[in-house]
Formats: sequence, structure tokens, C-alpha cells
Amino acid sequence: MNFDRWSLLSLTAAMLVHTTGVAGTKKASDAGSDRDKKNRPNILVILADDMGYSDPGCYGGELSTPALDRLADEGMRLTQFRNCGMSVCSRLSLLTGKWWPQAEKHFSQTPLLSERLHEVGYKTALIGKWHLPGNPMDRGFDHFFGFLGGFSNHFVGSSDYRLDNEPYDQFDEDYYSADAFSERAVEFIRQTTSEDEDAPFFIYLSYQTPHNPLHAPYEDVMRNRGKYLQGWQKIHDERIRRQKEMGILPKNAEIPSYPQNLPAWESLSPQQQDLEDLRMSVYAAMVERMDRGIAKVLNALDACGVADQTIVLFVSDNGADPFSNTDDAMLKAGKLPGDTMSNWQLGTGWAYASVTPWRLYKISQHGGGITSGAIVRYPGVIKKEGDLCHTAVHFVDVAPTLAQIAGCKTDEEENGESFLPLLEGKSWSREEPMFFQFVDNRAVRTGKWSLVEVDGAGWQLFDVRKDPLECCNLADRYPEVVTRLEKMWRQWWYDQTGQSEYKPISTQNHQHYAPQGDWGSGKLYVPRAMPEHLKHRYEK
Repeated sequence: MNFDRWSLLSLTAAMLVHTTGVAGTKKASDAGSDRDKKNRPNILVILADDMGYSDPGCYGGELSTPALDRLADEGMRLTQFRNCGMSVCSRLSLLTGKWWPQAEKHFSQTPLLSERLHEVGYKTALIGKWHLPGNPMDRGFDHFFGFLGGFSNHFVGSSDYRLDNEPYDQFDEDYYSADAFSERAVEFIRQTTSEDEDAPFFIYLSYQTPHNPLHAPYEDVMRNRGKYLQGWQKIHDERIRRQKEMGILPKNAEIPSYPQNLPAWESLSPQQQDLEDLRMSVYAAMVERMDRGIAKVLNALDACGVADQTIVLFVSDNGADPFSNTDDAMLKAGKLPGDTMSNWQLGTGWAYASVTPWRLYKISQHGGGITSGAIVRYPGVIKKEGDLCHTAVHFVDVAPTLAQIAGCKTDEEENGESFLPLLEGKSWSREEPMFFQFVDNRAVRTGKWSLVEVDGAGWQLFDVRKDPLECCNLADRYPEVVTRLEKMWRQWWYDQTGQSEYKPISTQNHQHYAPQGDWGSGKLYVPRAMPEHLKHRYEK
């Protein structure tokens, strides 16, 4: 699925006619805008791509992620960090502090976080995936290494790779995207800290990992091979157990039921189980390889003596990818997950395990689509290392927070709110609801309620104070709440788009997205079988 930024943005272009601001949000303070550069912290934002909530060890996963676990031990884990359910949407909100429809419509006129930080003296770099219109070198970045679109081969790159403004094609036989991005970040840290000790830096380290194509070095894949023959249900249950032990979940948390559109692992043939094991082995290897790269970046901060002066945020742009549109084409071409010129996706089964404990996946506005594992390390500010924070935060809140920390001027048109008080150990909660939409999936969340629609199939209502994982639909019991929240969402949609009617793109018969409702309305996941003539490539 070579789905670049233009094809993704075009999905919503027909719906966006006019945009106005959303009023009434709490803004970041201008306090400290005149501080000396040397007193401002460096900022490192690390973005994973399509990684599920529970994959890292520090969120209950069985994957080996010592670098992320270290960040969690030295910082704070946010358990209710909301994304936009889709890559480009989250990236728009991350860099603008605005809801994504407004940010998309007025992207060229909206100041990005990179531009605001550059204006107050930060040296800035984007390393990795851009996936937004234009060129990052025109949007406040001093340095760029990576690719412009939303998709690239992890081993051999793509034609839209750039080194600053110049095309880049130096993809030798040892090239691997996560390694290259990590090494470039290390170089930027070393160079910047040696040139000007007083100038702070901002690095936006935007990995494509573990977004498809599922690619990883052979030796990394084989370290995981066979581990996932136990199946996605057992992996899911073990992650639940660890999350409860860690305090991420309450001991008595009600867990969403097994998806009706996902076959039981035990019903699969040995050949189906074998191919699924390989699929997840590659995915796990991708995450673990990224983690080793992050370790190199953290070690560079230590070696350059700036770790204590650097705020680090790690987060994923959306939930795991449940789709498997490329399976048949790959098998017909004789390509397995991990092969250099293959393009496999994660599929519904492993996405179910990856987003544990939440419901549904990427593009959905249920918890599994819009909840990321997020870690913040801020030395000297976060007092209780290893803490868990259960307060809801959204991608739109990142730019106001980092801008306030850096002493930037307030952007009065931001929809986000600075969550710096949370990092300082103070009481804080968002004053405004959170809004979500992508294709025919939408939601609005308040402190008490979550109103969600999946695949255009009608509203579901959840009391998230009592039922945070959205297990019990209360729409029939509280129709007045549904009406009130729907009115709120429609007002938001009108404010964002100028459209009084809501006419979403349907997931029915969509070329990329299929209905994924887990209560019987989603497309049935049909695992493919490992071909006999190909199995030798990754045999244990």
C-alpha cells in the first residue's frame, strides 16, 4: 500500500470547505519568554509509527525495549494519551496544537512548533518521516534527513528521501531506516552541542517503525521466531496481567470481549499459525531495532553532557494497523514478511494484541485507535521518577506545552492546553472536550463520557469513569446524553469545516480501509497460510 501524503490528505479534502477557529480553550502562558537561551531545555520528540499501546515492556509488552523502559523509569508514563487515530492527523495536531481538520486546511499559514522554537533560538532538525505538505526545510527546520511522504521501503528507501534540500539515494546493502535515523540524530546532537553550548536544540525524530512494510534484519526476526506461536489471545492476556501488576490497569478492570470478526487462534491450521508467527516476529523485531536506536540517542545525550538539560517525549502517532490488504498480492509474488521488497501489514489478530487493553485499532476512534503509550522524561521537573499519570492528554496539547517550556509566545489560535503542571506534579485536567474524526469514524470525549461511532454504524455511549475500556454501551439508557454530545460534536465539525452536514467517506468497500467493528459489523479477518515452498526462508 504505497499510500503517500497526498493520497491520504485527499481522503478528507472533499469534506473540508472552510475552517474557523475553535474558541474557549486555555492557552499556554508567555511566562519566561525572555529567558536566556542557555536556560531553555533541549527538546527531543520521538515518534513511533503505528505502534500499539502495549508493545513496549514498560506498558506490559513481552518485547525487549530497554531504552523505552529506561525512559519510563527516569520519567513519567502517561496512560491516557490520545492521538488522532491516523498518522497524518496526529502529525498535524502535534506540530500545530490545533485539531487536525483546521490544521490541514490552513497548514501553510499556521506556525509550526519548529518555527516557533527556531524563532527563539533553537537549532532544529527533522529526522525521519515528514508526511505533511511541502518541505520541512521551509517550516523552521535547519536540518532534514528522511523522506517526504508517508511510506518508504525500510531497506532501500524511496525517491522522496532528502538530505536537507537535496535528493538522497545512498542506500547501501546495510541500510535500514531506523538505524539511519538514529545515527543521524546522534550526529546532530554531537555537532550541535560542540558548536554552541548555549543554543538549545529541538529534534523531531520521526521513525517509520513499525509501519508497513514489515521489514527487519534477518537476525532480529529469527530471535523472535516461534515466540508468537502461542497466539494473539495468549499474548493479549499476558499483557493484561502485566498491566495490572504495573498499575496501568486497575485489578478489577473490565476488559473488552474478544472481537467477533477475529477467529480463535486454536481454529487456525499449523500453516496459518506459522505465517502469523512470522508476521509478528518481524513486527517485534522492528520495534526492538528502533529501541536499540533510541538507546544510542539517549547515550549520546549522556556523552555530550546534556541529558539533564533535555526533555524527551516518546509517543506513537496512532494505534496498530489492523489491515491486511496486501497479503494475497505478496504471496502471489512469493514475498514473505521481512523480505526486502515485500509489503506486509500487521493484520487484525496482532493489532488486537498490540493495542491491549483497548478496543479496536488505527482509524477507529475507540481507545485502541486513539490511545498511545507516551513517556516524558524531564529531569529536575518530574520529581517522582517512574510515575504513572492517568490524566487524559491529547496530541494538540504537546505544542502548547513545549512552547511554554521553551518560552515561546502564546499562539492564541491553538486548541491545545499546556500540561506542564502535570509534569510538575500539580493537579491539572483539560478544560475542553476532545474531538475525533477520520473517514466514517468519530468521537467526542469529556471527563465522564465517550460518544463513539465506528464505520458509520451509529453512536455508542460509554461512561469512561466507570468503564474506561468502553465495554458497556449505554446509548439506549441515556439518549439525552447522546443527543447533547452529538450536538457538541456537530458544532465542532461545523467550526472546523464550515459544513452543516456530516458526509463522511465510508469504509464500506474502501480500497484501503475495511469496517472493523468488533461487535459483529467488522470485516472477518482471514489469516493466510505459509506456502510450503517458502517456509524454509525463516525456519527456526
